Amino acid sequence: MKSRVSVQNNIAVPDTSALVSQIRDAVERSSHVLVVSHVDPDGDALGSQLAMGQYLRDLGKTIHLMRDSQIPDKYAFLPGVEQIMPANSFPKGLAIDTAIILECPTLERVGSAAEFLTDRTTVISIDHHRDSMAFGAINWVDIGASSVGEMVSDYFGMVGYVPSRDVATQLYTAILTDSGRFRYQSTTAHTMRVAASLMEAGADPRWICDQVYYNMRPTTIKLIGRVLNTVEFHDSGRICMLTLTKEMFASTGAEEPESDGLVDFTMANRGVVAGILLKEANSSGTKVSLRSSNGVNVSAIAAEYGGGGHFNAAGCTIPKPMAEVRVDMIKRLTEELNARS
Repeated sequence: MKSRVSVQNNIAVPDTSALVSQIRDAVERSSHVLVVSHVDPDGDALGSQLAMGQYLRDLGKTIHLMRDSQIPDKYAFLPGVEQIMPANSFPKGLAIDTAIILECPTLERVGSAAEFLTDRTTVISIDHHRDSMAFGAINWVDIGASSVGEMVSDYFGMVGYVPSRDVATQLYTAILTDSGRFRYQSTTAHTMRVAASLMEAGADPRWICDQVYYNMRPTTIKLIGRVLNTVEFHDSGRICMLTLTKEMFASTGAEEPESDGLVDFTMANRGVVAGILLKEANSSGTKVSLRSSNGVNVSAIAAEYGGGGHFNAAGCTIPKPMAEVRVDMIKRLTEELNARS
């Protein structure tokens, strides 16, 4: 396997083999392992977490799969997903000697599960965000990877772990969703080879795609309808904006996780190169999800507001009412697009 440039302790290194060896050695020394990803988990977070958990279980380790937030219903099909338990369901003082943190650029993104980490915990971070911080004892960051699912697949290949059909399903889901169904520019020939190897291991691409994208609740469809009715176009049609309010959840009966992926509708319009979804949050704040194409780096824009993410998919939370954030984001994206013209 040809390795991309990774980051260890903020230092670029050309070969992932040393990092993989460090991770394997740390895992072999471990006994009780916490495996966790970010708050508001997506397909990459859940698929990678489940796959890594099964790998550790097969090594005879005691594992604790934690989450801070509710799991979106569309990922209920993932084998073993019910094993990912709320962090507050675990006893305080739970003995953890090793923690594997997946797809979290900062430790804060772990949420309440971070409370179980102590000075005696060996923290391993595996991530592919551009703004990832080296908060672990071992930090494997590959910004060229489509997903952490792709990285975990590579890790398994390098340590000789053969994924079962369930693990292949988990990892294929991770890659499919975080690559935007293999659309984002992070999708490479290597990504497709990894996906093919997971198919050979038993992952069913059509069934997985159907479960994620074509198996919605009636409440989700109703929510989509309400959100699409808010559509706005700006900057001669290059910017598409959607808004989501608390009232929309109440009127449709939809739950918070059902809004996952709504921002992707902004990029389904001809001529649009930047999409925005504004979601009403608590304490007069607004969650902003950004999408882009044609070389527009929305991760850099999100970072200006304390957020981050990927080149074509990023987000942030701004402590302002939605009406103010709407004006700010339209202005900022218009400036960005005009600067590129």
